[in-house]
Amino acid sequence: MRNDNKKPLLSEALAGVDNKGLQSALADKHRDRITRFGILKHRSKQQENFLWTLAKFKENYPIDTPNEETVKALKSAQKLNGCGNFLLFKNFYTIDQTKLAKFHVCNQHLLCPFCAGIRASKAIQKYTERVDEVLKQNRKLKPVLITLTVKNGTDLSERSAHLIKSLRTLIKRRQDYNKKGRGFNEFCKINGAMYSYENTYNEQTKEWHPHVHMFALLDDWIDQEHLRETWHEITGDSFIVDIRKVKKEKDFGYAKAAAEVCKYALKFGELTVENTWEAFKVLKGKRLSGAFGSLYGVKIPENLADYMPDEKDLPYLEMLYKFVFGKQSYYNLEMTRHVEPHSKDNDDEAVQREEGGRSDLAINEERNGAERKEGSHGATQRTAPQCKRKKQHWQVSPYTRVRVKKRIKRWDSDWVVLRMRMPDFMDIYIDKLLSRYLEVC
Repeated sequence: MRNDNKKPLLSEALAGVDNKGLQSALADKHRDRITRFGILKHRSKQQENFLWTLAKFKENYPIDTPNEETVKALKSAQKLNGCGNFLLFKNFYTIDQTKLAKFHVCNQHLLCPFCAGIRASKAIQKYTERVDEVLKQNRKLKPVLITLTVKNGTDLSERSAHLIKSLRTLIKRRQDYNKKGRGFNEFCKINGAMYSYENTYNEQTKEWHPHVHMFALLDDWIDQEHLRETWHEITGDSFIVDIRKVKKEKDFGYAKAAAEVCKYALKFGELTVENTWEAFKVLKGKRLSGAFGSLYGVKIPENLADYMPDEKDLPYLEMLYKFVFGKQSYYNLEMTRHVEPHSKDNDDEAVQREEGGRSDLAINEERNGAERKEGSHGATQRTAPQCKRKKQHWQVSPYTRVRVKKRIKRWDSDWVVLRMRMPDFMDIYIDKLLSRYLEVC
């Protein structure tokens, strides 16, 4: 078995490179994927370390109340701390497929590049499938990429809200035309589209640049100049509208075009950790992607792991990777485990295997009885304690039942008094201790 502990080099672009969610078409797809995960997790770790510096209390912290900034930073840092530390892959070597089976995400895609990359990969896959399905039904549709912008500004909250409102107005005019047949504009030629908002930052001018990327299927070609006039009428500050044709590629289809839209709302590689945190506080909770028309209704699955083949029929090699943080961060292969297929015939043999018409369980019981008889005539034989099955409720005597109920009632009254005397922050800790004590009892 090949040693997979090679440390992949970091890219200066980090998550800012387009098409990060796509799998490599090269021979070693798995290694390329691990390298990309290491790059994204490295940037996520840098963001986490910055948040820990914000989550500092004063020297007199016992009497100090943390401010809102500290609380938000602390919660986000704790989530980032547990995100993507371990990756479990299953290598189905008989069919030459390696699947990502299990991992933990923090679901902060505006703050965590690792979560953003995983989610982008799933979105690209789902929307590519929908685009292929729609084009099979109507081959006359024309795929294009559309970019809409508004004037740059220092206030991200105001600029992003202005862009979102302007695009909603444009989509609403298209819907009104389809329903009522009036108010035609060039945007009405779109049969279906998917879009996402993106926000970049110019370090020289200290201004934010919000814009919209859209992958659209057209019934007819759009007159770009007329669409510019419509867009300026809505925004009041921007004529910039870019429309480009999209060609289907041999190996990827329309996946690269979809990746342009499904990529992250923030270019993490071009933003400092300070600007990323500011953008996260402004954009958190806002819907930054969507679709309409024939591309509407695509759902991103909650489970972001890869789709698995039937594991019962295929053997596989289980590989556990652990993230190592440093100047050149990487995922290290910690352990491997070979798993044989679980066939139904083997399971039936293990349970129903018989010897002379008797099962293994009956034979073992008979042997144990004979050994106990032999031991009674000679020296005392010590045997391992046998596991006893838990008694059913009807097997417990009434006396025992009453005694247990009284004890529980007494515990409840004592617990109420204790909680009244304890501070609020100790409630969770006491609950855990009590649950563990009850499990032992």
